[in-house]
Amino acid sequence: MIKKIGIIGLGLIGGSLAKAFNNVGFKIYGFDLNPDVVISAAESGVFDAVADNLEDFLSLDMDLVYLATPVLTTLELLVELKGFNVDVLITDACSTKKSIVEKAKSLGLRFVGGHPIAGKETSGFKNSDEKLFENAYHFLTTDFVDKSDVDKLKEIHKKIGMRVELISSNEHDKLFGLISHFPHLIAFSLIDLVFNVDETSLRFTGGGFRDFTRIAGSDPKMWSDIFVDNNANLVELIDKFIDILRTWQEMIINKDGKELFNSIEKVSNLRRSL
Repeated sequence: MIKKIGIIGLGLIGGSLAKAFNNVGFKIYGFDLNPDVVISAAESGVFDAVADNLEDFLSLDMDLVYLATPVLTTLELLVELKGFNVDVLITDACSTKKSIVEKAKSLGLRFVGGHPIAGKETSGFKNSDEKLFENAYHFLTTDFVDKSDVDKLKEIHKKIGMRVELISSNEHDKLFGLISHFPHLIAFSLIDLVFNVDETSLRFTGGGFRDFTRIAGSDPKMWSDIFVDNNANLVELIDKFIDILRTWQEMIINKDGKELFNSIEKVSNLRRSL
C-alpha cells in the first residue's frame, strides 16, 4: 500500500499532485532544485519534508517516487535514480511515454509510466491547485509492468478524483500526438505566422483568436521536450495536415462555395458533438 509519496519537480503538475495527495491523507515529500520553489513548498504546509539535494531527498522513507519533470529531465533522472539504487515504485507525469518506459526498463527500475490529463497555460508551484485533477483522466502504461504496481497507482489516483485508463506507451504517444501535442504545435505556429506576416496585427486580436491560441502561452521547456521526444509521430501528423490544408486551399482557389460549406458543416458538427 502506498502511504508516503516523494515528488520530484514542484511546478504546476508536481505541486498540484502534492496538494491533491496531501488533501486525502498521504504523507508528501518534495524535491526541487529551485531555492525559491523549495521555500514556497516548505511554507505551504503540504509537505512533511522538502529538499534541494537529491541524495537527501532519496534518504527519506517513501513508497513511491513520482517524477513531475519535463521529458528529457525525466530521462536523466531515471539514470540518477538507478545510480542511487532506488528500488521503490517509480512513476511519472510526462506527456510522452515510450522513451521513458523503455529507459526505465533498460535500467531495471520498478516503473509504471503515467500521464495526468490536466494542466493550465500557466506554470510553477505558485499556480498549482489541489483541484486540478478532479474528474480528469490519468493514463497508466501497460509495458513491462507488475499488475500489483498498476493497481496501487490506480487506487491512489482514483482517491484524488481521477479516472484511470490503461494504455501501451506506443498507443499513448500516437493518441496524444494527435489530440494534444499537434494542437499545441498549431497554436505556437499560428502566433509565429501572425507575428511574421504583420506583428502589429496582434494588437487587434479578439476573443476567438485568444481562445484558439490560449495554449500557445504554455511552458517552453515542457513543450520543446515533448516535440523532440515525440518527433516521429509529429512529423507524420504535419505531413497529413499539409495535405488537408492543400485540400482546403484548392476549394478556396476554385471558389467552391458548396464544398467549403459542406466541409465546414461537417467539422462544425463534429466540434459541437464533443
